[in-house]
Amino acid sequence: MSINRRNFNQLGIAGVLMSGIAPALVRSAQSMDTVRFGWSNTVIVSAQTMHVLKNTDIAERNGIKLEQPLLMNSPAVSEAIASGSTDMGTVSDFSSVTMMAAGAPIVPVAHQSSFRSGIMVTKKSGIKSVAELKGKQIYGTFGITAYLNAQEAVRKAGLTVGRDVNFVNINTPELTDAVRAQRIDAFFMWDPWLALFEDAGLASPVAENTSPAMVLQAHTRFIKEKPEVLRRFLKAHNEALFWASQNHTQANAWFRSLEPAKSIPENVIEKASGFDPQWSARKIADVSCTIKPEGIASMEKMGQWGFGEKLLPKVPEVAKLVNTEISAKADQDTKAGGFDPATVKLKSA
Repeated sequence: MSINRRNFNQLGIAGVLMSGIAPALVRSAQSMDTVRFGWSNTVIVSAQTMHVLKNTDIAERNGIKLEQPLLMNSPAVSEAIASGSTDMGTVSDFSSVTMMAAGAPIVPVAHQSSFRSGIMVTKKSGIKSVAELKGKQIYGTFGITAYLNAQEAVRKAGLTVGRDVNFVNINTPELTDAVRAQRIDAFFMWDPWLALFEDAGLASPVAENTSPAMVLQAHTRFIKEKPEVLRRFLKAHNEALFWASQNHTQANAWFRSLEPAKSIPENVIEKASGFDPQWSARKIADVSCTIKPEGIASMEKMGQWGFGEKLLPKVPEVAKLVNTEISAKADQDTKAGGFDPATVKLKSA
C-alpha cells in the first residue's frame, strides 16, 4: 500500500486519535493475561516466530493467553490496534514510523526480526550492476522500507533519481506477473520474494540491504496499564524465536501451511531467513527484542525520508517515542530464565 498525506484516513488515523479505544484486558479462569496480537504470514522469521507462539505452550508458560488474528499486512495490523480489536502487533519499521508521524498512540516496543530488501534485475535484462540501470525504470511499491533502500542504492552508484533512473509505483501482484513474464528490467522487493525469484532463475540481485526490520508496536494505553504483561509477552516472544532458531524444519513447515507462503519452497524460506542473525542463534542470550540505537537511527532516517517524499505529514520524534525500557527488562528475564527448548510442548492440530 502506498501511503501519502492525503490517504492517511485509510489507516484509520481518525480512529487512532480517539480516546478510549483500548478495552481492558480480562483474565481467564487460569488467571492468564490475554494479549491480542495482530500479525501477517508474509515476512520471514517474523512469521515463523508467531507460528511458534501459536503452536506451542510457550506463551502459556509465561502466563499469557495469546489471541492471534491473522491480518493482511502492516497497515491492517496498525488499523486493528487503532480500532481496539488488538493490543499490539508486528509491522515493518516504516509502518511503525508512519503511525508515529500520524501522532497515533501506537509506538514501537520491541525489535522482532531483520530481513533483506534489494534491487533485482530480470534475467532477460542482461544487467549486472546498479550503474547499468541508467536510463531504466525500477518498479516496486512506494511507501515501504525497500523503496528507501532502493533509492539509497541508486544514489550510491552515482545515479540521480528522476534523471538517470525513474521509479515506477506498482502493486505486488502486478509486479510478480511482470517479473514472471520478463516484461521489466529491474524492480525492488523484500524477502522471501527476492529469494524466490532468484531460486526460480527469473532475477538476480544487484543491490542488497539487510537493515530493514519488523518491530512490535503496541497501544500506549496497553503499555501504561499492563507493563508487566507486556514484559512477560516479550520474554515469551524471545523464547519462541529461539525455539524457531533451533527447529527450522518445523517452524518453516508452519510458515508454509498458510498463504501466501504455501507455494514457497522450504530451501527458499531457509535462505531468506538466514539474513537474520537470530535465525542462527546458538544460545538464548543471542536473542534480543530491544530496539538497538542503530535501529532507532534507521527509523529516524526513515522519518526524514518519508517526509521529504511526501509520504508522511511530519517528521516523528522517533527517539522520544520508541519504548525500550520494557523490552530491556524482558531481555534480562530471558537470559535469567533458563529456557530449555526441549521442554516445549506442541499443541495438537
